Order: sequence, then structure tokens, then C-alpha cells
Amino acid sequence: MIVDDEPNFIETMANIVEKAGESYEILSAVNGETAYNIATSQLPSIIITDWEMPYMSGLELIEKLKGNPKTKQIPIIMCTGLRTSSAYLMMAMEAGAVDYIRKPIDEIELLARIRSMLILVKSFKENERQKEELLGMKIELKNKELTSNTLHNIRNQETMRSVGEDLQKILETSDNEIIKEHIQSVIKKLNISSNQSVWEEFRRYFEKVHSSFFKNLQARSPALSQNEIKLCAFIKLNFSTKDISSITGQIPHSIDVARYRIRKKLNLQHKETLFIFLSEL
Repeated sequence: MIVDDEPNFIETMANIVEKAGESYEILSAVNGETAYNIATSQLPSIIITDWEMPYMSGLELIEKLKGNPKTKQIPIIMCTGLRTSSAYLMMAMEAGAVDYIRKPIDEIELLARIRSMLILVKSFKENERQKEELLGMKIELKNKELTSNTLHNIRNQETMRSVGEDLQKILETSDNEIIKEHIQSVIKKLNISSNQSVWEEFRRYFEKVHSSFFKNLQARSPALSQNEIKLCAFIKLNFSTKDISSITGQIPHSIDVARYRIRKKLNLQHKETLFIFLSEL
């Protein structure tokens, strides 16, 4: 995008670029205010801006673009024929400009600056893409660890529950008071490991992996109850109804009803899948 209050200068710069055979799409604006609106909607790869302009100067434009998360990464080149001293150059750089071109424009210099900036932009985007892929792989690995750990705790609980039921049967058939007393003590110890302890451990680990999930979920629907928020976390990790039932102690039918209520509170359309929505939140 070329920003200058002289349309003839914009046309001159566009002609230089087109004459060089470059297939760039060129956006233009005659003041900083218009340029800001275009930049936030079109997100150009590079911005070349004049300094002295009506409504909003080039310096003000740079500061405003750098303050916007959507546009702060766009490289901006300051272009001026008046403010060419080193003090002005420093002022532009401190505002967020990455380069400086003096008027009148030298064609070779202009094309060299544009090409070098585009190389930097491409390199930056590739680096960001690789970081996103690496982050995605790390999250996927953490999700697998979290799921595996939770399922392991569920199996342990089911085993303890089964042992407790067997001990209860022995207790009911035993006539030895000493043995009955020991069995009751063991059953009591087994019951200490409740469903709640499994959930608390799960939540602690879950929040390390998905630190903003519960906050974003409640922002989307403040009406969700704590039990529904808990269920959403399990659904996000694609737990089966059986596994959720083992953790929460709810019967499968209750979980299905809760899913329906959650969909309504999140205002999901019929074609939207609850699991996909939560996995992307």
C-alpha cells in the first residue's frame, strides 16, 4: 500500500513497480486516516507512507498501526522529501518504521527495499507457521498424556470400586467381628478416593494445557453450570459417554441430556458439532 497526499506521486511509484514487471496488487490512500482503515481490512504485506499528510500524518499512522494487534506486524517504510535528517529518521524508527526512503525516489532503491521487505515478510510468516505447527504438536501430545492419565485413574477407580463391592459381600457373610471390623476399615479407605479427586487432578493438568479454555467458555455462555463446564472439558478431549460417566458418576442418559442443554446455551446451530466447537475453542 502506498500512502501519500499527492495522487501523482502514488501513480509514479505504482508505475515504477509495474515497469519492473512485479505482479504486486497495489493499494493506495491519500491520508493516514484512510490508510489505517484500508490496512485493517486488507492487511497489505508492506506499507510505504509519506510523512506530511492531512487528517493523520505518516508518523501517527505508524503509531496507530503498531498499536493494533491485526496490523502491528506489517513492515512500514517512511518516505519523505522534507524530514530527512537523522533526528527525523530516528523518530520514524522509534514509532515503528522498519526503513526510510528519501524523495525524489530512486527507482532501483525503491524496488530493492520492496523486495527485501517481502523476503523478510515471507520468512516471518514461515517462521510463525512452523511455530504454530510445533505448538499444535505439543498440545496434541499433552492432550494424549492428559487423556491417558485420566483413563488410568478411571480404571483404578473402577478396580477399587469392584474390590469394595467384593469386600462388602464378604462383610455381609462373615460372622467374625474382628474380620468384619478390618474389612470395614479397608472399605472406608477405598471410598476416600472419590470421583471428585479424579476431577480435581484432571482439572489441574487440563488448565496447564488449555489455560484459557474455561475463561473463553464462560465468556461465550455465562449461563453454563459448573457441571456443564466440567462436561465440556471431557468432550473437548473426545472422552466417551462411558468414561465421562465413570468420572462424574452420572448415568449416560443424564450426560446426553446435559449435552443438549450445553448446545442450547452455546447457541450452536443444528449442523454444528459440539465436539468440534469445543476442540477449536
